Amino acid sequence: MATELEADGCLELTSIAADWDYTVSKPATWPALPRLNSIEFHPGAASDRLIVKQRRNTGPARFDSGVVESAGDSRIKYFHGTRVVPYIDDTASTLSANHKVVIELWRES
Repeated sequence: MATELEADGCLELTSIAADWDYTVSKPATWPALPRLNSIEFHPGAASDRLIVKQRRNTGPARFDSGVVESAGDSRIKYFHGTRVVPYIDDTASTLSANHKVVIELWRES
């Protein structure tokens, strides 16, 4: 379960306490096979780590923040419109209170 806030092509996830599956939890107006601009990770504490896989927990890793050194050690990966179906693997990730993940859709010019 996670807290979700969506606005203007950005989806903010906080309080992730279990696997988060885009195909189940995506906003109703978002496409089934989204083109992403970026995934951004703001850790809640030192030693946090975010692992986002493609489509399911056995899919290939599309984003791995590595272990962060401090709560202010944000990480971002740009996808430049690549089609990614995010799956946040809670088992492989380490997420402390106050973490935040922002998924941004690709915007056509």
